[in-house]
Amino acid sequence: MSAAPPASGTGRARLVEVATADLSRLASLFDPGHPNLAFVHAVIDGAIPGRAWAHFRNGAPVTCLVATTAPFCLAAGAMTPALFTEARTLLAGHGEVQLVHPPGPETDAWAKQAGFTAGRRLHFTHPESGFVAPSPAVPDGYALVRIDAETFSGLDSPMARSIFGTSAQYAAHAVGFALVKDGRVAADAHGVIGGGLIELGIHTHPDHRRKGLASVVLAAVGHWAGEQGLRSVMTCHADKAPSIALARKLGLTEEFSYPIAKATC
Repeated sequence: MSAAPPASGTGRARLVEVATADLSRLASLFDPGHPNLAFVHAVIDGAIPGRAWAHFRNGAPVTCLVATTAPFCLAAGAMTPALFTEARTLLAGHGEVQLVHPPGPETDAWAKQAGFTAGRRLHFTHPESGFVAPSPAVPDGYALVRIDAETFSGLDSPMARSIFGTSAQYAAHAVGFALVKDGRVAADAHGVIGGGLIELGIHTHPDHRRKGLASVVLAAVGHWAGEQGLRSVMTCHADKAPSIALARKLGLTEEFSYPIAKATC
């Protein structure tokens, strides 16, 4: 891979696409406390589909952009106005984008100049790896099942499909549980696994909401993760009260909030 020339703070961002074999070089730009870190490692490991671009100086990455096929995209390293401008170009056609970026006194302004709007998300976790979540009782009339390739294909969860890709990819790299009633999935929870972490996500069919199903399937994934020695994390928009309540019910505590830049690309 050829290294791009240094980018100035106000000039064009010079991000080049990183080959799959070189994705691991980007890990050094993400510190252990970076939000959505499981997504970064999952892309690097090939566990979820994604692409990455980076600016290199003297052969070492100094800035990068990692894009999943879901809205979640992540920037790390030295931030410049040009990074946000080029992100809009590189992510053209992506659809909804939630770009996680390092906080800074000027980053929100740079993102706004590039056509993003500012938002915030919350990061919840349990400090102990291997923490085994309690398992609530399965409600009458529902069956708790491990999601396999066939179940995944029939999910009513566009976010899960956008994150994990194909059913074969899901079966090989992901874990999830569902509550099924009358042959249909009523609620499903999943984990993006990477870097010793598992980031939890949840979807409940509209016909089955407000019945406590989400906490059951989330706890099942959290329980499995604890037995594997993984540390569970969960993130959500700062104003999403139901998700905040679910995280706390699972035994997770809020560690920090972090900025995102939102746009439709």
